[in-house]
Amino acid sequence: MMRQPDNDQSPCLTGIASDTKLDDLPILTEIIIDAPAPRALGAEDIQLLLQPLEAHLKNVFTSKLNSQLEQLQKLAVDLAVSEFKAELPQLLRDALIKTDLPR
Repeated sequence: MMRQPDNDQSPCLTGIASDTKLDDLPILTEIIIDAPAPRALGAEDIQLLLQPLEAHLKNVFTSKLNSQLEQLQKLAVDLAVSEFKAELPQLLRDALIKTDLPR
């Protein structure tokens, strides 16, 4: 049994179809409203629309670039420390030899 709201004469679509007669079923309709034609954008309008996109892309690019640079900097420091540790014994020997020379 379909109940209609007091303030509206449109059928209520929450009823069960088997409880009604076939000619009493609600009919769904679609109303299409013509949209206004899009207006052409000028160069200034395009620039205004592009500014937030450019700012977002710049932020994303900068963030990713900083992350990559930070990783590369850490790798470079680790590599330099490793090379220094490998050369340190020879550097110490060379320094000791130079200081042991007779005067």
